[in-house]
Amino acid sequence: MFAGFHRRWHRFLAAPRGARFRAHHGRMREGRHALRTVLAVGCGLLLLAAGLAMLVLPGPGLLTGIFGAALIAGESQVVARWLDGLDLYAARAWARWRK
Repeated sequence: MFAGFHRRWHRFLAAPRGARFRAHHGRMREGRHALRTVLAVGCGLLLLAAGLAMLVLPGPGLLTGIFGAALIAGESQVVARWLDGLDLYAARAWARWRK
C-alpha cells in the first residue's frame, strides 16, 4: 500500500514545476471510471470545505485544503492549471524568503 503511494509521489515530484498537476491530471484520466470521478470530486470538495473551516478553527486548514484541491485537480484540467500556477508562485516566494 505505501509502496504504491511512494511510487506515485516520486512520479509526481519528477514532473517539472508548473506542470506537475497537469501531468497528474493526465495520469488520472487514463483509467476513467464514473464512480471514481464522483468520489474524487466529492471527497475533494469535502476536504476543501474542511480546510476552509480549519483556517479559523484549530487544525491544519491550509494543508487539508491543498490536498482537497489536488484531488479535484485529478479530475479537472482548470483546477490542475490553477494549482500549477500556485506551485510556481509558492516556489518563487520561498526562494525570495530564503534570500
